Amino acid sequence: MKNNIVRLGGILCIISAVAAGVLALANDFTKDKIAEAEAKAAMDPAVLEAVMPGSVMFEVYDAALTETIKSENAKFVELYKAVDGSGNELGYVVRTLSTVAGYGGDMELFVGFTSDAKISGMNVIAHSETSGLGSRTTEPEFQKQFLGADASAEITSFDAIAGVTKSSNSFASALNNAIKVFNQYVNK
Repeated sequence: MKNNIVRLGGILCIISAVAAGVLALANDFTKDKIAEAEAKAAMDPAVLEAVMPGSVMFEVYDAALTETIKSENAKFVELYKAVDGSGNELGYVVRTLSTVAGYGGDMELFVGFTSDAKISGMNVIAHSETSGLGSRTTEPEFQKQFLGADASAEITSFDAIAGVTKSSNSFASALNNAIKVFNQYVNK
């Protein structure tokens, strides 16, 4: 009986190791495609227009600076510059996670900033909030209160969605993390 348990445990370990290896291999093959798909999603015209009106593309601002920011801010994802069809710089875009979890976890946002430090737009690109409740933070009616806001300081006062305070605070924390990154690294 004891040998049978050891043998079954050994078989289970071998199966687990093979499965882990297959998953690691699959991850290795797909990570570039996933990154490419995320980059394409970021360049969706609706996202571009919502975050930085008039932009046709987000370009990585400075790869070395991005790595520095990532080492200092665990919720930061990427820093871009927004450009128009002629290649003119329109402003900056910070991709960040919320620092305060919503009801369903972190939110991920693109937040646009004009060169004169105003919020030009935002777009929630990922969230796990309850449909019809916390997901209302993705709606223009909620987000418009932040458009044009001075980005030189954290936003401390805003109209939360009634009954959805946790999700509203999560959204605001992502917005404030983007403001922090913008001010600390771009708008010096």
